[in-house]
Amino acid sequence: MRGHIFIIIMLACLFGSLMGSLITFSLFTPVRTSNETHVIEKIVYTNSTLPLQERIASIFEDYKDSIVYIKVVKYTKTFFGVVREEAAGSGFIISDDGFIVTNDHVVSDASNVTVSLSNGDEFQAEIRGADPLNDVAVIKISVPYKLKPVEIGDSDNVRPGQFVIAIGSPFRLQNTITFGIVSATNRTLTSEGGFRIEKVIQTDAAVNPGNSGGPLINMNGRVIGINTAILSTSGGSEGIGFAIPINTAKRIYTDIIKWGRVRRPWLGISGIDVTKIVTNFWNVGIDHGVLIVDFTENSPARDAGLKETISRPGKSDFVLGDIIVGINNDEVRNMSDLLTVLMKYSPGDIVNVKIYRDGKFLTIPVKLGERPEE
Repeated sequence: MRGHIFIIIMLACLFGSLMGSLITFSLFTPVRTSNETHVIEKIVYTNSTLPLQERIASIFEDYKDSIVYIKVVKYTKTFFGVVREEAAGSGFIISDDGFIVTNDHVVSDASNVTVSLSNGDEFQAEIRGADPLNDVAVIKISVPYKLKPVEIGDSDNVRPGQFVIAIGSPFRLQNTITFGIVSATNRTLTSEGGFRIEKVIQTDAAVNPGNSGGPLINMNGRVIGINTAILSTSGGSEGIGFAIPINTAKRIYTDIIKWGRVRRPWLGISGIDVTKIVTNFWNVGIDHGVLIVDFTENSPARDAGLKETISRPGKSDFVLGDIIVGINNDEVRNMSDLLTVLMKYSPGDIVNVKIYRDGKFLTIPVKLGERPEE
């Protein structure tokens, strides 16, 4: 009898141990579901949730018919005679009737420009206008059907770390897509025209020769820049590419399409940078700004009441002109600053020009004119 009781007790202990182990295992073991990895891969965009790779593929599918391959023929005079050169680049369609945006350096001095669409159709293009200072150009093709334009975004809202893609024709490989992030914003780039382009977007999306003129696109499917340059020791992509902000380009191509030219704001002055040397030599109370030396004909600045420099140093009638130190809320420390700030405005805009005159700071409203073509 005692033997049976002992066996029953042993079985009860064994059963209890087994049940305890099962309960402990179930409580402390992580629960894995079949879609756990899928959830990690998901990323949220505007009003939608899609796997990242599907979103990239979707944008490319939407845009492949809006990106063009540009072939250019140029003739250059050399010591040995006229040399025929061929070049290539990219561009993107901004209207269904054939207006295309690209870089000025892609089509400048071209004798012949040919545009190839994604369907293989080729058309001769006409250069409608260009802005060498900001490296933006507009070309036009005539097609018997409607084209698919891109959607334009807002480059002022771009932030480092955002995903972007670049589409173009690097090394003449049409409709090539690359992916990366915005590496930095507010970079400064000097164009081939010597003008300082502000708010340039830096990206590590691979940009190579032939990508010039193609779009940089955000994950909402909006163009935020024009791929224009790379920083490279090898001549190829090293993860440092630059794109002209689309807000800058938009002002330019809108003017070209509407007016046939870029309408630039104009103060109508000639001036020099105020440096510490100038400050010490003329005993000026500030060490920065742009000294107005002279006015051009029909100068908006003169009409507004600004003063030029009279005579020259050493003469008894020498009078120092006004020193421009700001426009609206932007500081002006030199002529480069002045030109850059002015490009934010259009002819006809009224701006508050802050000046230094006779030891005092004054603010004078000036209605900007349009800079003459010459």
